[in-house]
Amino acid sequence: MENLLQILVFRTTIKTQEDKEKIAPLLVSMPQIYRWTVDCEDCDCVLRIEAEGISEEQIIETVQRAGFECEELKD
Repeated sequence: MENLLQILVFRTTIKTQEDKEKIAPLLVSMPQIYRWTVDCEDCDCVLRIEAEGISEEQIIETVQRAGFECEELKD
């Protein structure tokens, strides 16, 4: 069975380019993450992650360690 790509979406307090630069090294260092984006124009500052084999909790803990709030956005 093939691994399935996960699309994980979170509400965050990542608001600026500087914030993105602060979180980038943490997300890039996680090999399970293929791609990530933050929509700073959205009122929820949406962090969207394409990954394989990672939990929502791992993402939330990583973002919170960098000093930002993060919670999963449900459909």
